[in-house]
Amino acid sequence: MKNDKIDKAAKKLNAAVSGIAATQTYKASEVPEELDPAKLPKEIVGQLLRAGERAVLGSTSKSRKSWALLHLAICKANGLPWFGWEMKAGKVVYIDLELISIFFDRRMAAISKALNVPHPENLILWSLRDCHPKPKINELVADTIRRFKDEGVELVILEPSYKMVEASVQGTNSEMMVAQYLEALNEIAAPLQCGIITSHHSPKGDLSTRNSIDLFSGTGVWARDPDLLITMRPHEKDDHVIFDMTRRHGAPVEPLVLCWETPFHRIAHGEDPSKIRTKQSSQKTETTGKVLDVLAEAPETGWRNRDWKEACERAGISEATFNRHRKVLVEQGKVDVLDVLGDGKRQTYRVKAQSIPSNGHMPF
Repeated sequence: MKNDKIDKAAKKLNAAVSGIAATQTYKASEVPEELDPAKLPKEIVGQLLRAGERAVLGSTSKSRKSWALLHLAICKANGLPWFGWEMKAGKVVYIDLELISIFFDRRMAAISKALNVPHPENLILWSLRDCHPKPKINELVADTIRRFKDEGVELVILEPSYKMVEASVQGTNSEMMVAQYLEALNEIAAPLQCGIITSHHSPKGDLSTRNSIDLFSGTGVWARDPDLLITMRPHEKDDHVIFDMTRRHGAPVEPLVLCWETPFHRIAHGEDPSKIRTKQSSQKTETTGKVLDVLAEAPETGWRNRDWKEACERAGISEATFNRHRKVLVEQGKVDVLDVLGDGKRQTYRVKAQSIPSNGHMPF
């Protein structure tokens, strides 16, 4: 047993030495005054992510991170822009550890249909949810390189990260575990000369006072190690998020506001990215959702204002609160206002078809 441990340690040391031996040093005087742009690593996602670089997308739980990344994968495979960032078409490998494959496929089909593109030939889907036992990260690295080393892959998406960071007492708070995971991503990106993206969740609670690089739950390695940080923070408007990017190289990137319109986010032009949802605005949004939930119980013909108000009062929502939030829902276009008599004197309200109540479910 003791000899086995010594042998393993020796193999690791030899591997480390051989890796260092393959690197080269050079003099600063050898660096030209003007750097040749042609020698820059290949652009994978505009100028945000280049070949050999790693990115992490962070957001709150159930905030549609996977939808955003699948949207990116389909856009990249088809050479479409992603939130304004131009991309050339390239092969993408999407490694999913969370969804049952049929639901993953339905999401892909829905996004492709909405973009009016065929299911991409350039997109390779790899579902590992039902793989038991789950592969260790070093096993996944080796198999990813073996499968795709000669395939010309430009982008690998591996998510969610919590499925791959090995279980420990500290979990994603462990600097060592997270550092090993992120370094493993580099072991994929370097030999394949591709960009690689993973996802991680944000901490719970009020995020309005946090810097964008502090929106990753657990150890600070999540923010320090990647070349690109992408965050989606709740906007004060319902179904809106603030999309922010922090990159290691290049000028700062201005944040965007995105609005969810099933089955993906779109840029909400004119919305203010400084309007971060606070604890107080979250409570207002929750109440608005409750008022909408009550209306979801109405018949197809809808409810008159009085009927809706009385139903809210039975649910513990006061008349004054109802009036405020009914106005918000109408302004946001989440309810249809029907003119029954055509003279504006008798109006009924019903939930707009695409508005999903706060206690409802995604259609996929």
